[in-house]
Amino acid sequence: MRTLFLLLLILTAFSVCAQDMGALLATISMEENQAEELGKVQWLRDLDEAKTIAAKEDKPIFIFFQEVPGCHTCTNYGSQVMSHPLIVDAIEELFVPLVIYNNKGGKDAATLALYEEPSWNNPVVRIVDKNERALAKRLAGDYSLEGLINTMIAALKRDKRAIPEYLRLLGQEWKAKAENSEEAIFAMYCFWTGETVLGALE
Repeated sequence: MRTLFLLLLILTAFSVCAQDMGALLATISMEENQAEELGKVQWLRDLDEAKTIAAKEDKPIFIFFQEVPGCHTCTNYGSQVMSHPLIVDAIEELFVPLVIYNNKGGKDAATLALYEEPSWNNPVVRIVDKNERALAKRLAGDYSLEGLINTMIAALKRDKRAIPEYLRLLGQEWKAKAENSEEAIFAMYCFWTGETVLGALE
């Protein structure tokens, strides 16, 4: 009897460990298989679900309109800005993250129409409250970390929410780096010529 009890205990423990390992592997697989354009944020994919969670948790909704698969701008924004660890933490902790593909039909297309967003577009960010009232200016055409941070801070201020110090410091650090850099603009008649000529420079 004691042997049978021990055997059952071992099998139960093994079953629990297997379930935990399965959940861990599923999470790792999900992160590895997520499109580069989406960065490291774990996104919801349905506006109604996001609104329900926003109402339940009393959080604003962070809506990321993105092309997947997307152009170079889209992949860069995902792999750089949307993959920065502090940005990922801020989006997941302070907001309800929702991504809408701007090159898909169905519910994605319906949400695009609702927000009057163009299809097949570069990345756009909108932050709204649980009633879909805009909390910050639509972020488009600015694919910098600073632009996203400023938009998040503006939304949190308007919604009368505390702004984490790490988000302020990250914005200040990025601004300092930008102030110590210079910008050069090269006008060429063809993208491929520009890529060839500039690509040859050290």
